[in-house]
Amino acid sequence: MWDMSSFLAALLVYSIGTASPGPGNLSIANAAMNYGRKAGLVLATGVISGSICWGMLTALGVSAILISSQSFMIWLKLLGAAYLLWLTYKALRSAFRPGDLSARTTQQHQNLRGYYLQGLGLHLSNPKAALTWFTVTSMGITGSAPQWESYFLVATCALLGVMIFGLYALIFASRTAEKYLNRARRSFDLICAGFYALVAIGFLVSLW
Repeated sequence: MWDMSSFLAALLVYSIGTASPGPGNLSIANAAMNYGRKAGLVLATGVISGSICWGMLTALGVSAILISSQSFMIWLKLLGAAYLLWLTYKALRSAFRPGDLSARTTQQHQNLRGYYLQGLGLHLSNPKAALTWFTVTSMGITGSAPQWESYFLVATCALLGVMIFGLYALIFASRTAEKYLNRARRSFDLICAGFYALVAIGFLVSLW
């Protein structure tokens, strides 16, 4: 039987978790601000792809098995920490790069596949993404629900994710906001670097 209240509660949890600052949307904002709208949107596509992968694994019951495996979670946290530390290095390098946003290089658009893979890797290596999806599906789907309800929940959440992450890319790539972002670019890069480093340290500390 369809439980609309549980379904809407699950969508609310997903929306709040997706819209709140995290490695994914900070990376999208950073890419859009430094390299333009296309870079931000492509990175957002990678993040959404990773999110859908975790969502489908959860809907099929696979993620519950993976999460219950201690060795899998250890390796996932190590991978996530290593990836976030690499992003920390990139953000620091960007923070101390001279120039302003009006000098965004078009050569960066030649590496759109790299932005997609960065977003994909960021979400697939994030154990919190798996746990969030597990929480969302546990809230939104009852034990007796047919399988199509799980797929519908994943599809709806994916659509919300496209809207939220896409909005991040469009806002931070906006020429209207460029004069404000120019003054904040270095500070934002440093904030991103600090956030990535803190999350990476959190992953590592949780291993003990």
